[in-house]
Amino acid sequence: MNDPDEIHIPWSLFVGAAILAFTVLGWFSSPRNQQGRPLLLLPDVKAVGEYIRLASNIAKELRLVDGELNKILAGDPTDLFGQTRSAQNSFEHSLRIAQEIDQNETPPALAGLRDQLNQVSLVYIDAARLTLHWLSAPDATNTQQARQKLSAARTALKDLENSQWLRMKSPSIP
Repeated sequence: MNDPDEIHIPWSLFVGAAILAFTVLGWFSSPRNQQGRPLLLLPDVKAVGEYIRLASNIAKELRLVDGELNKILAGDPTDLFGQTRSAQNSFEHSLRIAQEIDQNETPPALAGLRDQLNQVSLVYIDAARLTLHWLSAPDATNTQQARQKLSAARTALKDLENSQWLRMKSPSIP
């Protein structure tokens, strides 16, 4: 039955080695929380991580819209066509951001963050609208309204960027 030159390795040794290998692999490849402990990738944890990354990207996009509007308001008032085209692009950019917020499913834990994202994007839409209004009727009152709305939008964006959700280190989720 057993040849004296034949080595017999029990299957339980293979199973044990495979379990040990997968455990070590899982330990080193698992995302970590802020305390350095492995984080289970439950569907709700993954959804929160993905939404936090989305919110961070939206904040960056809103920062770009802010720069665009600031450049328009500080630009040469004699180039109305160029400024109007830039303002229209900024308006459309802020609309796309608001649509992206509306189209993405929000985890229940982040409903407040979604409301804040939505509010900031609406303030930027209004700032872009007032900038377009200023370009179509360039007077001191319209200039002041556009600058005030942009200032309010900056304040709202700064509050968003200081949110505990956006400041926390998101786990590295594949």
